[in-house]
Amino acid sequence: MNESRDPSHDPLRSLFEAAADAGRAHASYAPAAEISARGRRVHRRRLAALAVGACLVLGGGGAALATLLPGSSQPVVPATSPSVSGPAPSSTSTSATLPPPIGTTTSPPPTPPGSITPGATTTAPPGGAD
Repeated sequence: MNESRDPSHDPLRSLFEAAADAGRAHASYAPAAEISARGRRVHRRRLAALAVGACLVLGGGGAALATLLPGSSQPVVPATSPSVSGPAPSSTSTSATLPPPIGTTTSPPPTPPGSITPGATTTAPPGGAD
């Protein structure tokens, strides 16, 4: 079973050598411009991957800091409080609670002469009796 063969007469070896010789004859180097363009593309891809990685690290770190930092335990109140002066509207229609259209002015209702408005102070006329 163990036969010694002469490697120089191996038909498969000679076929591989013939294929290698044909490949060497047809092979050529790539132009320098193509090689440098390939290098620039690889460089741009590496820089883009580095920038994406840095953004992910910074964004993830910021999100982690935002969740880990102690916050206020009380709810935040609105910037403006709703006005409590005046009675609540007795009507349940939505038109009573809508603001006036833009560009219109609202004025208080006229007061009859001689009436005193609530919260107003009265003064005696000049030269009047004490």
